[in-house]
Amino acid sequence: MKGYLNFILIFSLFVLLSCSKEDKQQNQKSVKQETKEEEIENPGDTSMTPEEKFSSSIMIDFLDSSDDDDLDAYLQDELFKYSKDYRGASVIQLTNSTWFVSLQNNTVTKNFILQKFVDFNSNDYYFVLKETPLTISDIIVSASLYHNSAMLRNRESQNSQNPPSNK
Repeated sequence: MKGYLNFILIFSLFVLLSCSKEDKQQNQKSVKQETKEEEIENPGDTSMTPEEKFSSSIMIDFLDSSDDDDLDAYLQDELFKYSKDYRGASVIQLTNSTWFVSLQNNTVTKNFILQKFVDFNSNDYYFVLKETPLTISDIIVSASLYHNSAMLRNRESQNSQNPPSNK
């Protein structure tokens, strides 16, 4: 009986050790594969054109890794052209099809509304960039007012559905 218990203990230890070894090997393989995939997906900046770097920066850093390929192409092909007249750009997403764009050169800042449309005939997307007198402050205040009014409507809706009990 003792020999049988010892055999079970030794066998259990062997299984545990081999499993942890396999897990480590699997984790190492997984890490190596993820690294290779990242290298394929995100080749170094040296292989990107200035236009691609620009649109990539906007899409990743400003628009939280948006996956809108049409917008990405517009940034590369059209908005980047402004780089000859302006030092920098900022893009804020207002809706799924509308962005607030600021172009800045030293003390001069011009603001634009960028809208995405779909063509009725071809179902292709196109963009319209129009200068606006709105400023970033206007956008922030409007967003804050909208957010606060939505919260107020939510509270009122909840209160009307669950009137306070008079106890």
